[in-house]
Amino acid sequence: MRGLILAVMTCVYSVGALAQESAYADLDACTKDEQIRLTAKGAAIGLVTGLGGALFSGKKDKALKAAAIGAAAGGVAGFATAYYTAIDNCNKKNPQWITESSLVRDPSKSYQQVKKEHGYQAREGIKVHLNDVKVPASVQPGERFAIDTIFDVMTPTDAETEVVFQRKLFVTTDGKEAEMPFPSASSATRVVEAGRSKETIQLPTPPDAAKGTTYRIEISAAAGGKPPTMLSRSVNVI
Repeated sequence: MRGLILAVMTCVYSVGALAQESAYADLDACTKDEQIRLTAKGAAIGLVTGLGGALFSGKKDKALKAAAIGAAAGGVAGFATAYYTAIDNCNKKNPQWITESSLVRDPSKSYQQVKKEHGYQAREGIKVHLNDVKVPASVQPGERFAIDTIFDVMTPTDAETEVVFQRKLFVTTDGKEAEMPFPSASSATRVVEAGRSKETIQLPTPPDAAKGTTYRIEISAAAGGKPPTMLSRSVNVI
């Protein structure tokens, strides 16, 4: 019986993983098309003379590169802006492609230990505390990386409660930082058990991201109608 349950769980996990990979593939294909459209629209026609021929020949990678070069020369916001705007547009057209963040209970500390660590008293009401936001120090162009948000939730009755997450993405190139559309749900409300939990989301980087580009992620969490707490972390492209 135990073997059967394990087999079923493995099957469910495999199906879920395949569905996620399929959604990634569909999103990537849509993003490429949308990015070509955005960069070509923003650039002067004379600066992307190679774009028409590349599209006519069906070579999207070549067309994307030509559009990106034209966009940069034409003075539009840049390749990263087009990339994340393209993802945002594709997600709006196909909301089923948005990958849901995973949320798990962190077993490293019991709820009683969490309350003791914060000196929590029931009279404080509902309270959420961001402990850490973990990201890798560096990524390769085109790589997806995990953002792990570790947080504590405390409530007067030890009951679960709603936590509102806000996520922002900033990209720095040539010393200039610009905010980008967050390539997943920029805002999410999750029902969370009292105690320590970890939320994980995946963030993509542009395949043509330049070395030295910095991606800064801001994560905030709020509960019980109180002001949010926020943490910021950065990742460098190498």
